[in-house]
Amino acid sequence: MQLSNKKFLVAGLAVLTALTFTACGGKESTNKQAKVEKQIVVDIKGNKVEVPKQIKKLAVVPIPWASVVYALDGNSQRLAAIHPGARAAYTGKFLEKKDKHYGTIDIKMINQNFSVNMESMAAAGIEACLLWQYQESDAKKLQDIGVKSVLIYNDNVENLKKSFMIVGKLIDKEAKAKKLCDYYDNAYNSIVARKDEVAKAKKPTILFLRNAQLRLQGNDNFMHQALEIGGAYNPIDQSALDSNNKSIPMEEIYKINPDIIFLSNFDKFVPDDLYNNKLPAQDWSSIKAVKNKRVYKVPMGIYRWDAPGVETPLMMRWIAHTMQPEIFKDVDIRKETKAFYKEFLNMELTDEDMAQIFADEANKNSVPLDKK
Repeated sequence: MQLSNKKFLVAGLAVLTALTFTACGGKESTNKQAKVEKQIVVDIKGNKVEVPKQIKKLAVVPIPWASVVYALDGNSQRLAAIHPGARAAYTGKFLEKKDKHYGTIDIKMINQNFSVNMESMAAAGIEACLLWQYQESDAKKLQDIGVKSVLIYNDNVENLKKSFMIVGKLIDKEAKAKKLCDYYDNAYNSIVARKDEVAKAKKPTILFLRNAQLRLQGNDNFMHQALEIGGAYNPIDQSALDSNNKSIPMEEIYKINPDIIFLSNFDKFVPDDLYNNKLPAQDWSSIKAVKNKRVYKVPMGIYRWDAPGVETPLMMRWIAHTMQPEIFKDVDIRKETKAFYKEFLNMELTDEDMAQIFADEANKNSVPLDKK
């Protein structure tokens, strides 16, 4: 009987010890949860959003902004969901060689029209989501299910830089975001410093096409301004085209007769398509830029240079040197690009990388612009 009592006592002590250990473990776990550091991020609309200080899973709805997060982080590890268009800008392009993880990021939680699959985000443990500033309704719904939502925008230079800083704050990379803003300012100022020379110079007429259906690129605040300060003459009536996203008819192109044509990376078309008249129902043979072999596929690195983003300063400098090579003869855009990628992305670019970024193969039959 005494032996049984002893067994019972030992068993009871063991249970009590286990319970005590579990309780302590639970308390420790609770304390760890309580110690998760939080911070307040103020988005582009002035909303104050409380987010974890160290975000591990971030969803990015606006297409160019996955590349902004990439540049500030120096990798794609934090990105948990991106727009399908961001993946399209990756597949078969420069970044695919550099970062295999980017190709595994989810593209089903965000739809082509920028709407989000909210339940999927919550189930995947997405901690925060970057959205366009007009997506306030989606932001509210995401907030209600525990996904912190931060609004950004890039409709003008100031909002672009503000949004850089917002993202920098969100992912605890404010110093690098500030450095990026400074780089932007320096590039911009280096161009406008020569505004008097640009004003006196003869300006080539430019046509900047977004796609083969003749939708225009450069009819927004960014590229339009970059073309203007870089010394181009852009004859397109912006007010007539911005609101309805219209394409320009071939008849108008014949009237404009551009000296230089830029082809965006939002489409696969290349200069040879114009030189050889490969585009259906379009005859380019009489256009000055085509006859003089001055059609160019624009650069593309971690994202399309002709969209507002981290590589916009490089695009501005490339445009200035292309439009006014004598005024901006000191610009060595390839050297600057190598330095930029090393500083912001920790990438040592090879000659092969440079050829891919600057579309050397696509531009092989065009008059060389930026090689030193």
